[in-house]
Amino acid sequence: MGYTTLKDVAERAGTTASTVSYVLNQKQGRYVSEEMRRRVLEAAEELHYIKSYGASSLKGKSRRLLSILVPQFENQFFTRLIVAAEKILMLAGYDLVISNTDDNPEKEKEIIERMVGQRVDGIIVTPTTKGAENTEILRRVGLPMVVVDRPLTGVSAYHRVATDNYGFGVEAAEYLIRKGHTHIGYVNWDSEIKDLEDRHAAIVNTYRKHGFDESSVAVACKPFSYQGGYDATKEILEDHPEVTALCYGFNMQAIGGVSYLNEKGIRVPDDVSVMLVGSPDWATIGHFCHIDMGDSAIGERAAKVLLEEIDGKLPVDGASCFVQNGHLVEGSSVKDIAINSKQEEKR
Repeated sequence: MGYTTLKDVAERAGTTASTVSYVLNQKQGRYVSEEMRRRVLEAAEELHYIKSYGASSLKGKSRRLLSILVPQFENQFFTRLIVAAEKILMLAGYDLVISNTDDNPEKEKEIIERMVGQRVDGIIVTPTTKGAENTEILRRVGLPMVVVDRPLTGVSAYHRVATDNYGFGVEAAEYLIRKGHTHIGYVNWDSEIKDLEDRHAAIVNTYRKHGFDESSVAVACKPFSYQGGYDATKEILEDHPEVTALCYGFNMQAIGGVSYLNEKGIRVPDDVSVMLVGSPDWATIGHFCHIDMGDSAIGERAAKVLLEEIDGKLPVDGASCFVQNGHLVEGSSVKDIAINSKQEEKR
């Protein structure tokens, strides 16, 4: 595997590299028969030729250039991941191209194709819903790649650094149950990404395991945004007055939700408790109870795996998966109402 060169296409088509370049770049002023054009174009397609936008003098040499694609620049999880990976990769002598896909599959596809054209030495990517399809070109040319957080559905062999989404949900639910919160609201994002949906499944399953029925978890599914969290919080509290705690599966929604609580004068934790998955700065400064997902550790691990692929210590077409565990960070945003219940039972 590897990048197909003009020489490779020329050999397949039975012509010269200069003729191949002339045809593929659609130059004018020189005669090339229609038969030869057809042969060149067919050979390029068969060999999956990708035009190089890098310096032609490199000719297969490393450019010492790597690419990182994340879906949300505004999400501190990804900015911390980037910073941690960058430290390791730059120490190894690589420059980075950092791109934001905005969770847009078409933008992701365009960026990946551009990075392949730039002949980067490797890519770290958190894929969109069409990540499996869009990264096919990377697998085809054998480019070192590490997938972070989300999976490539339907792809069997690739290197991945994952987050324990189900475990995050279990830990959050167990804590809320221990604190006596038998009716909670869960703010979800319909991402269409199974691993992220695992947070929701874990919350519901954990409550069920403790003998609570489905009505114990009121769910509002809204867009991944400040407004989504704001609207979901409003909906849950208006429709389910029995709710004593809110759990936010994603920190971008959490900030919108907390803003709604502040705006309406709803006190945390006296009126309602708050738990979130993720550790944005505002949550740690405000002493909110949250699940730390190990953002920086994920970035460090992804960088090390990518370097191992580049150095030949890991096969590019191999498969490995490292799961980063999270941990609960207790804060003042969750009220222990189990204590009050026990005291009332004694009376």
